[in-house]
Amino acid sequence: MRFTRSLSSLLLTYSLLVTISSLVPLIFDSIFSKLPTSDYSYDEAQSKASVVFQMYELFNELVRDLLQIPSGTGTPQYLELDESAEKGVFVKHGSSVKVTNAPEGVSHFRQGWARKVQSHTDFGPAHNHATIILHLDLTMRTGDSPLPHRSRLTIVKLAGSEKLSDESIQLRMREGPTLNKSVVGLSQYVAALANQPYPDRNVSSFDAKLPNILKDEIGGNCKTRAIVCLKPDSDPNILTGILRFCSQLSQVVNFPVLNDSFTQQLVTQFRAKILTLKGGIGLGAGLPNTYQLGDVQDELRRIQTENLELRDRNERLHERLEQVQGRFGNLATTKTDLSSQLLLSEEEKLKVSKTLVDLQIENNKLKEEHEKDKFELTNKILALENDLLEVELERNKYKSESHNAKERLAEMEKDRKDLADEYVTLKTNYIAINKDHEQQSAKLEELSMELLNLVNAKATLLRQMENMERLHGIEHEDPAEEIARVRAVVTRLSKRPGKDELVSERDRQSVQMSVFGDEKRFKGKMDKIHNQYDKQQKTLENKVATTKKHLNDARNLARERQTTISQLNAQLITARSSRDQLESERNRLQHKLKDINEEYKSRLNQYVRDIAEYIDKPGRGQKFGEDEGAAKEKLTKYVHRMIKDLRTAHKHREEQLSQAVQTMNKQLHQVIKRHEGLLIAYRDLRQQVDSLGIHDIELGPDESDLQMKDKELQSRQEQEIFRLKDELEKIKSSYEATKLRLNVGFHGKDNPALNLKNASDSSISTEGRQEDTWNSLRKQLREFTLNTQQELESERADLISKNTMLEEQVHQLQSYIDTQLARYGGERTRRKGYARP
Repeated sequence: MRFTRSLSSLLLTYSLLVTISSLVPLIFDSIFSKLPTSDYSYDEAQSKASVVFQMYELFNELVRDLLQIPSGTGTPQYLELDESAEKGVFVKHGSSVKVTNAPEGVSHFRQGWARKVQSHTDFGPAHNHATIILHLDLTMRTGDSPLPHRSRLTIVKLAGSEKLSDESIQLRMREGPTLNKSVVGLSQYVAALANQPYPDRNVSSFDAKLPNILKDEIGGNCKTRAIVCLKPDSDPNILTGILRFCSQLSQVVNFPVLNDSFTQQLVTQFRAKILTLKGGIGLGAGLPNTYQLGDVQDELRRIQTENLELRDRNERLHERLEQVQGRFGNLATTKTDLSSQLLLSEEEKLKVSKTLVDLQIENNKLKEEHEKDKFELTNKILALENDLLEVELERNKYKSESHNAKERLAEMEKDRKDLADEYVTLKTNYIAINKDHEQQSAKLEELSMELLNLVNAKATLLRQMENMERLHGIEHEDPAEEIARVRAVVTRLSKRPGKDELVSERDRQSVQMSVFGDEKRFKGKMDKIHNQYDKQQKTLENKVATTKKHLNDARNLARERQTTISQLNAQLITARSSRDQLESERNRLQHKLKDINEEYKSRLNQYVRDIAEYIDKPGRGQKFGEDEGAAKEKLTKYVHRMIKDLRTAHKHREEQLSQAVQTMNKQLHQVIKRHEGLLIAYRDLRQQVDSLGIHDIELGPDESDLQMKDKELQSRQEQEIFRLKDELEKIKSSYEATKLRLNVGFHGKDNPALNLKNASDSSISTEGRQEDTWNSLRKQLREFTLNTQQELESERADLISKNTMLEEQVHQLQSYIDTQLARYGGERTRRKGYARP
């Protein structure tokens, strides 16, 4: 088996039980699971392993064995540290348990864990300042080694690691010299080792016990690992101290050596030499071991002389003590005057506090005015932003209109250019056609003239032919008709428009149609764009109106919330001022009580001292034997007067405590009454929401979740309300069941077509009756609640206040009487001891 001599784990943790309780069982399981196997052995000839378990607790520089069963007296037995050449530093007379399997080891660990310190200190539970040390020793003889192989596993839970961020002097002054001595000493020891990482280092020992116990584990023959458990919300100063300690711990250099018989013998030899040197230094150089008789006598005479001198000094000190006692009486009177002055200063402090509260109220008023002005300015800014938004919308509108106009202008310019080109072309064609027309007209006129000439010539010829035929007696048609017909044809042809004129008229009409047709098309597009713009503008106007409405609602809500916040701030300031006044009053009463207690203590000590002086006065009985009875009577009266004064003071203190309890009970009664008012308002609010039929909002927790859990604080009113709620739920369930049954009956008839109207009328009438019944029941419940609420609340409040006041008075008076009886018993015992001759 190969093990190093030690493996130490320092656990810096705030939750020890979670860490070690889960770590130690795993360690036991790992050790005993590996022991039977041969993976860790290098020699076949090996003896059976032996595991020994030790567990110690270090608290307030006192070592306690947790495996040792405590004695019946209840007094813990503390152990001391010792050092030997073979073991080094170890716990003297510490018990060890041989463990044979893992469950047995875990059982011993649980038992030892249950015996750790459970007391409480002024700085918290004691186990938060206690260090737990566990040793697991494994012994096994292997091969021809003359010495058995020894391995030690040390687990250390380091408590109080959060104190590493504080100064050692402040810790010693605040929590005592020994409570955190081990943690501070270990931190200093680790820092010294971290600064000297070389083998020839020489680190001086410390007075604390923890660094001496962990000499081998930190900086010696071992391998050490640290496990640090930190809180998620650790304080930065505490976290810095812990990380600094861990950093120094990581810089410590150890020198682990495997099991070697020669190395173990050398280490033992060096330890023996060191112990011898320490012993020689302790004896001193040149001191004899025995004393001679003459030297003893001289020493005795010297001691007697010193005793006489000390006796004379004691008498002088006794005289000085009497003088100091006289001065102490004067100081008591002076202290009373100072107490009165302190009360006056407390009154002035209260006046200053009241003035400060008034200033705070005035400051809050100024803050409210500032918030109001700020709110108004914010509203103005929002209004200006709204106007700016409207202006931007108008600008965008005009911009879009300008853009559309530009587009239309470009289109019209393009159309104008096209029309101009067409006009030039038409004009050119018209001129050419007009020239052709004129030429054709000239030709036509020439032809007409020629035709007329021909017709005239023909007419002349015809006349001549007619004359000739008449002469010869031949009858022909009248040539005048033919001439008239020809002339009519010529006239008609001369007046008929030409073909070119008709063609030009058609072209003009087609051009006109194309131009006016585009104009109509553009006009249709413009109408469409105007309609779309009007729709968008209406939509934007609706959105702006909705936004203005929401803005007004938000402003009103903000004003209401601002008013509510101002009221709450005023109430908070008033409550804080009341709390400050109560705290000042409590501090004043505590100072006064402290002064009175000191005065009573001084008076009681003076009484006891006077009685003791009277009893111990020498020669009292021989010189005044005839007045001994009168002196005893005087002493009895004096003692009775002293007891009467004490009783009066205690009675006065009891009255003060009773008044404080009554005040506290009144405050508790007010709180309970206010809680009841809040519950009533919450219940009414839920009922109003239910009556309005609003089901799409979250109503919050049920009223029963907000009730006080203490059954003694519940009144008969609450019990009656709970009973009525149960009845209300039953009626609701019966109503739903009846409604469902009626619906089923209506749908199950044989002829639904004939009975549909009757069924619907019956259902409507039944639902109306159920609704009337429900409204009447709700009205009765509300009337009952309103009528009996105040009476039940007053009765409950009185019972709660009386019960709480009586319980507190009984508890406090019982504890006070027990304390005073114990104190009286102690004082009586001391007086009896003083009064003994």
